[in-house]
Amino acid sequence: MFILLTAAALAQGTAPTAPKPVTKVELGAKLDSDYADLDSDKDGKVGAEEIKARLVKSAEEDIATLEKERDAAFARFDSNGDGTISRVEFDERAKLPTLKDPDPKPFLERFDANKDGAISADEFRAPTLANFDRLDSNKDGTLSPAEQQASARAPAKAPASVSASKGAKPKVKETPPIGR
Repeated sequence: MFILLTAAALAQGTAPTAPKPVTKVELGAKLDSDYADLDSDKDGKVGAEEIKARLVKSAEEDIATLEKERDAAFARFDSNGDGTISRVEFDERAKLPTLKDPDPKPFLERFDANKDGAISADEFRAPTLANFDRLDSNKDGTLSPAEQQASARAPAKAPASVSASKGAKPKVKETPPIGR
């Protein structure tokens, strides 16, 4: 049933929500309502033609929804309302981020443990490997799914070097992803 509700939410353009309790009576009422709608000739049986008609109706509703969304998106891009989207209109609405001058100093300060102005492979690997060792609770050299889930649920612990002042965020060294 949850799969049907999720599919219905997606068809309506809404995000599925967490499942909520549903009683057998509520489920039965929903099924009866859906069946009554499906049984268009009200003979108490649903035949192939009624199923086909429902599938066509659902597909037509989905297409109509997509058409409205498509037309709204086009209208947002067609800022001058002339029925075409010029390169200028497209570029105005589909902006790319601007490149900022990167500052390597914070990265170096965080990972250059020996402060020689460069990050060695060991310095690059150390924070992540230390975090791995901390999460490997049974010290077998493998993070099991249970250990990974436990770390995802556990609140971040502040290192001893971080002051216990209110609002202070712990400085945890982790190897950041580097784009390639």
